[in-house]
Amino acid sequence: MKSTSKQGLIALNITLLAVLAAVSLVPTSDAYVSASDSYVAVPAMVNGRTQGVVYIASTANRAVLATSWDHNKKRIVLLAARNLAADSAGVSRE
Repeated sequence: MKSTSKQGLIALNITLLAVLAAVSLVPTSDAYVSASDSYVAVPAMVNGRTQGVVYIASTANRAVLATSWDHNKKRIVLLAARNLAADSAGVSRE
């Protein structure tokens, strides 16, 4: 085997080892969602906002969140939150 092909194989193995190390060491996150939770997400447009809004409703918590994407900060922004159980308890039934 020529020395140039050995050097090429060694360089390739070092590169593959570096890629494997980079993929292995990247932090991961795990999310826990209860089996009883279910969510409904509804996209919408709101007057006065250029970005769209996504309303997220949780059936287990009986809550609604309004979220939007902030392009400058590159993150999701919480616009408002409402507790539907508390809201419905305050409504009188006639």
